[in-house]
Amino acid sequence: MKRVIALTLTLALLLCGCGARSAPAATTPAAVPETTAAPTAEPTAEPTAEPTTVPTTEPEPEVYVNPLNGEVLDAPFTGRIFANTVSNLADNIPHVGVVKADMLIECYVNMDSVVRCLALFTDIDSVDAIGSTRSTRPMFNSIAQHYDLILSHAGGSAQALADAKERGVENFNIDEWVVASTGASYRDTERKGALENTLYGIGSGIKAYAESQGYPMTLERDYGFDFTDDGTPADGVEAKDISITLVYEKARKETRMVYDESTGKYAFNQYGKVMTDLKTEEVEAFRNVIVMYADITTTGIYHIADFNAGGKGYFACGGKLIPIVWMCGGDKEPFRFFTESGEPLELGRGNTYMAICTPQSPVVCEGMPEQPAETTAAS
Repeated sequence: MKRVIALTLTLALLLCGCGARSAPAATTPAAVPETTAAPTAEPTAEPTAEPTTVPTTEPEPEVYVNPLNGEVLDAPFTGRIFANTVSNLADNIPHVGVVKADMLIECYVNMDSVVRCLALFTDIDSVDAIGSTRSTRPMFNSIAQHYDLILSHAGGSAQALADAKERGVENFNIDEWVVASTGASYRDTERKGALENTLYGIGSGIKAYAESQGYPMTLERDYGFDFTDDGTPADGVEAKDISITLVYEKARKETRMVYDESTGKYAFNQYGKVMTDLKTEEVEAFRNVIVMYADITTTGIYHIADFNAGGKGYFACGGKLIPIVWMCGGDKEPFRFFTESGEPLELGRGNTYMAICTPQSPVVCEGMPEQPAETTAAS
């Protein structure tokens, strides 16, 4: 019994010892020092290039000009240009109304040495009288075709009238003895000379009659002329007294253009006298002078020029003269003029006298003694 009790006590002590052993202490992890994130460098801004300011140029305002005289207009010219055939024989001068022409073209028209003029007007209403008016010719019909002119005349031969019709030229006879009550002409019964030289056109009547024929009064097209305030050619020779001798076979007719410093124009001289208007006595004077050498042949008894072949010539303005080249691109295209170096020719603002003649027609002035005329072939 004592042995059992002792064994029991021993067992109890062992159990107590076991219960008294403490559990292992929980391991606390070592504190990890906080790390401060390195500051992120702010990205360096690339310097922004200043935008380049391109200077803006205002477009130059378009300048509208009269197509025949370069006068500055408020709007584009859309009217019609009228042309009237004018006698230019010694017995038929002085002229009437030529002083108001924007352009006067002189040339031989017949085999019998007949020289006539074609007077062109952008404002036919302003012309009280023009003439004396004579019949049309193929040369004038051709010029009218190139510029879409409305051509008034005192009739013409069957050949000339058929030629005008074939070319599609808007034209009409203003002879009141042939075409009654046109209101486009009158006879000057006090004018001496042959009866056929007494007919004169009336500007407003010519325009009204053209309207009555159904011809349109507006037209937009290119007339081929360039203008500047001062058309004096910088490299021109002295040319204050220009002699232009129109030659066709044995026929010769001299025109002299004499420069007036006070007006800046060339006075038209022929038959030994200065041309003045019969009614106003105003001198016929022109800002520009053009000589066109052309290949001129005859059809029947009438002269005709091959304008599409182009040619050479001369231009004078401001008392100076230069050689020029001209060309034409077709039957309804205008004549275009260039300097010998190929630059477009610039006329002075104002009216123009133009001679159309064979290359055998000499042009003489102070700075250019008489010389043989050259061929018409345009290069």
